[in-house]
Amino acid sequence: MMDDPLSRALREEEDDLNFHLNNHSAPSDLNDPDVNEKISSLSISHSHNEWMLPSTNQNKEEVDIDCEKTTIYVGDPKKHKSNLDSFITYLVTTKIFNDGVKINESNVRRRYNDFIWLKNLLDIKYPYNIISPLPAKHTFSKKLHAVADDGEFIRRRMIGLENFLRRIIDNPVISIDPSVQLFLSADDDTLHSAQQQAQQYQSTSTAPIISSSSNPFRQPMGRGKPIPSEFSRTENQIQTLQDNFRKLQRLTRKLESDEASAKIEEEHLLTSFRQWLDIERKYDENDSFINSVCDAQQRIVENHDELLKFTDTKFIESINEYVLFTSIVQDILKRRAQLSENLTATGNEQMFDQLTIANETIKADIQRWTESKDKELKDVFYSMANKKVDFYNQSVDAWEQAAAKLAPSNNKR
Repeated sequence: MMDDPLSRALREEEDDLNFHLNNHSAPSDLNDPDVNEKISSLSISHSHNEWMLPSTNQNKEEVDIDCEKTTIYVGDPKKHKSNLDSFITYLVTTKIFNDGVKINESNVRRRYNDFIWLKNLLDIKYPYNIISPLPAKHTFSKKLHAVADDGEFIRRRMIGLENFLRRIIDNPVISIDPSVQLFLSADDDTLHSAQQQAQQYQSTSTAPIISSSSNPFRQPMGRGKPIPSEFSRTENQIQTLQDNFRKLQRLTRKLESDEASAKIEEEHLLTSFRQWLDIERKYDENDSFINSVCDAQQRIVENHDELLKFTDTKFIESINEYVLFTSIVQDILKRRAQLSENLTATGNEQMFDQLTIANETIKADIQRWTESKDKELKDVFYSMANKKVDFYNQSVDAWEQAAAKLAPSNNKR
């Protein structure tokens, strides 16, 4: 059975504690500072919603974490063809810095199916963690050969894949998972071997149940349903957030459609001006005033095209991504609710330990996800606002230049 670092830490502490309890007398154990330290060190910080795992070098580790930074880049798409398959690989570059100095760098090529493998594996190993969604496999259900030359589609996919890996690295638990490290650094043969070995888990594995008779998290079990009210509030908040995202998604798509229609009309207008200019040049070799209008209209069309690409790639894709994110959070909350219902129905104390870990894992991940969401969306709206300002400023500048040339004092015709 595959295990996660948090569960392993709990089990190791529990085994160590049981060893002390089974090999020493009760009175001396209770007064033993080593035993008391182990009991108190494995605790939950409710104010920060984080696990406080025991460590003899906790201060040193915190300093190292503050100094170390990992960056992820996905780029350099390459198409591969064979008799049986056709696919695109992406260069995944991982750089690790310590105090601003690069101490390690790895470069591997991964195809989209490799990302799917990692995503599915992490979903199984960490059922109560928020794993970032992947970008869509195809655009409008087109096959790979039909979109392989679509540079915009590939560019959007690379952004989505990079976001996926970056969010994994930002999670302090999942980032140290061996499968993640394997994905980021192993050669193709090693990765494919690991993928084959992991196939059995993707169809049979379930969330591990922590067995314990002396778990320090244990609390008296009451008859009431063990569902903290905070999770009910969280469910309502996520549903409201999803509704708002979906509404924004629909309205933004409508505005994008209107902008695209306006761009088409601008292109038709440019075509008309060019035809007019061609007719003028047949009878007059001098520059026509229509040429100034054509130049301005050309800039308007180009600016409109850039705005539409930005809206689709940066803004709408981000909103779509967070619609998927809210669905992922809802699934996690449903999974937790099912575990809670099973505990209430069976009274299985082993499930109590698993539910306790699930509760704290979800709270910590939702807090981390909320902070990341707010930062990312703030950046998205800030970029969108600047792009809109640039679009209108450039459009005004184009017509101001045309107006200066068309002014009566400059009109030679």
